[in-house]
Amino acid sequence: MSADDRKTKNEAELAPKRRSNGRRRSDGSAFPIRPGGDDYLDDDEYDGDGVPIDNRSLAVRLTRRLSHVDDSSSRPSTPPAPPPPSASAESSSESRALAALKQLFCGGVAGSVAKTVTAPLSRLTILFQVHPMVTTKAHAPSYADGVLPAARKVLQREGLVGFWKGNGTSVLHRFPYSAINFYVYETMLDRLKERRRSRGHPPPPASGRRRRDSDYVRPRERFIAGATAGTAACVTCYPLDLVRTRLATQLPGLERYRGIVDALTTIWRKEGLRGLYSGQGATLMVAIPNFAVSYSVYGTLKEYALDDDLFYNLRRVDDVSGETKLGLTATLFCGAASGGLSACLTFPFDTVRRRMQIQSLHVERSMQVGLVSAITGIVKEDGVGGLYRGLRPELLKVLPMVGTMFFVYEGLKSRLAV
Repeated sequence: MSADDRKTKNEAELAPKRRSNGRRRSDGSAFPIRPGGDDYLDDDEYDGDGVPIDNRSLAVRLTRRLSHVDDSSSRPSTPPAPPPPSASAESSSESRALAALKQLFCGGVAGSVAKTVTAPLSRLTILFQVHPMVTTKAHAPSYADGVLPAARKVLQREGLVGFWKGNGTSVLHRFPYSAINFYVYETMLDRLKERRRSRGHPPPPASGRRRRDSDYVRPRERFIAGATAGTAACVTCYPLDLVRTRLATQLPGLERYRGIVDALTTIWRKEGLRGLYSGQGATLMVAIPNFAVSYSVYGTLKEYALDDDLFYNLRRVDDVSGETKLGLTATLFCGAASGGLSACLTFPFDTVRRRMQIQSLHVERSMQVGLVSAITGIVKEDGVGGLYRGLRPELLKVLPMVGTMFFVYEGLKSRLAV
């Protein structure tokens, strides 16, 4: 090795020592070297932790220097007192109550908007389902030959407003129904996740993006939470669902009720409490599997779309939180897929429940039947296809209905920081 090379090597080895001036941090490591600085740094240029100090600011230098003075007399003798337990508990209680109200509001608005958007298709579905019970024409077992002829029929008889007949009751029912539904689902899901974590069950490794333990949900947990949410919402809001069906199936000139209040009071006076809950067994057979399947499929598809890089272009990043979320197209697709599958699985029971809700208006009390008899009667008269009467308009409304509901719900949650 030449003399010049040895000199260069020695200079490289000594440079860090000169630049740190022999000073070390409390953990024994050397101070960082200032890029492009002098060989020898003044002690005042770094504080006790090796953080560079702006020499132009005397206030900064004094603050840094005084903050590292080991003077026990300058420290407070006792740590600051924590806030009173009652105050912190009160604040926590208020925050939980506010979060619950926000969640109820998001769910209620989402359900109401989605129901109003798809009200025309909902009315057509109900008319197809109950037509054999309300028609007086033996030669017309079906309301119409298709969706478009049915729409023209409603338009000719009742005008454009006829498509939204009973929608006021529908919204009045849908707001608390959706609010309770989403709130119970989210609450139940949190409880199930906490229970799993308390038992020490770790989540599986994430594929694609990095997933936190708090984000991971098992399909079984979604299924249980969805079934619980559907049950709670159905039992709580059923009388309004019954009134909505009866108002929507009234034919022009043969109206029995003048509105929501008149329908509720008339049913209570003539049929009692049992009348307000007639057909609830069939409704639960629709609601429980419907929401269990819908939430399970939607949540699983959403998680897959967020995890897999194949759907990178369908995701978006929230401007405020920086969280990765589904875009409009992906949300509509996941919502339509979940709603379509759940509708196909539960539609036969939906047809049965609609007929049971109005049978007291068109069938003598002695001839009224229960769930099993209603199913066998429909199959005997119309075949298995009779259970799926009105499925086409129902599937047509799935995309805008479920897609709009989940899109509005996710959007409001993001806006209100729920």
